[in-house]
Amino acid sequence: MHYQLGILGGVGSDASAYLYEKILKHTAVDKDQDHLDMVILNHASIPDRTSYILDHSNPSPLPHIISDIEIFNKLQVEMIVIPCNTSYYFYDEYSKYSNVPIYHLIDETIKNIKSKNIQKVGILATDGTIQSGLYQNSCEKFHIKWEIPCISNQKKVMDMIYTYLKKGDSVPKELFESVLYEMKEKKVECIILACTELSLLKEMWKLSDFFIDPLDICTNNIIKHFNKNLK
Repeated sequence: MHYQLGILGGVGSDASAYLYEKILKHTAVDKDQDHLDMVILNHASIPDRTSYILDHSNPSPLPHIISDIEIFNKLQVEMIVIPCNTSYYFYDEYSKYSNVPIYHLIDETIKNIKSKNIQKVGILATDGTIQSGLYQNSCEKFHIKWEIPCISNQKKVMDMIYTYLKKGDSVPKELFESVLYEMKEKKVECIILACTELSLLKEMWKLSDFFIDPLDICTNNIIKHFNKNLK
């Protein structure tokens, strides 16, 4: 038995379930057997990625991610996706242990934005993703200008993620609106919800296409990769 897709989940768990549900909902099928064969490894106890990136004395998630990739190797999955933007800080290291491609959530998002001729983006993400320059570097590789929140608004982004979304609570809209105002003042053409917890907001609040959800792009790319039809 082998599986087409392995989802390395638990980072966080809601975002992982959300990606699985999106793939199911957007795959055109006539019967159960038309869906992708997937396995989800919901490894919720993986140490926090941002905590380690900001302070290497904290526990590293890397050995845990590598261990999970080795499980996927044994299960003979054809592709792996990790629904956690910050985890791509370790991409070059953990990719060495995989027998199959690991979907690059960040580069594939920026490629999609580039195809729309967007010239300037706003990036909302964890401190770990921002400080490691994951999206900024990808934007520069594809010749796209970028903006990030000021220090006070970045604290609000972290508050949205860690105080509310990771606990399964509703985000006060005033937190989001303050950040949104700044990004619009900076004349961005779209805002990337560059944390998979923030991806949940697009569905919760029915946000417009001004907000780019990497998990939307990921869903479409995965369905197409396995020669399924989009619904």
